[in-house]
Amino acid sequence: MSEGLTYQKVETTKALEKLSELIQMIWPEVFTPVIGAAQVAYMLETYQSIEQIKREIDDGVQYEIISLDEEAVGYLAYELQENQLFISKVYLLASYRGQGLSRQAFNRLEDIARQESKDKLHLHVNRYNARAIAVYQHYGFDIDKAIDTPLGDFVLNDYWMTKTLSD
Repeated sequence: MSEGLTYQKVETTKALEKLSELIQMIWPEVFTPVIGAAQVAYMLETYQSIEQIKREIDDGVQYEIISLDEEAVGYLAYELQENQLFISKVYLLASYRGQGLSRQAFNRLEDIARQESKDKLHLHVNRYNARAIAVYQHYGFDIDKAIDTPLGDFVLNDYWMTKTLSD
């Protein structure tokens, strides 16, 4: 096992292209069993398109490519909000899950939150993504509420989860 992960801020066209490749590999595998192929295709075209990612970055969302031994293995995205760090995305390629890498990514997000004087981490997760919910609860997140958000012809059925950081 490697010493740890490295994180590359997505700022260049090349980094955006690499991010897009990762998204195209990860999303169908993760989400097709949860929300179906039609919604995955819609979300890849809209929610995780390069154009949408550029808009999010312009609005203050930070995307980073996660690498292990210089190989891109996933990505994360977060936004600093008034009193919390909102975790928009943390995804790893299937072959890298279960190795403690997501723990390292979440530790990084906690460190960023503390450096920015935020006392909470917040995220949204599909209510039917039992694996992710279990991971987040293992990392100390609690379910705040269930939210249904219309998205095109679909509805996002999410839990909002929060973790309060201790000093």
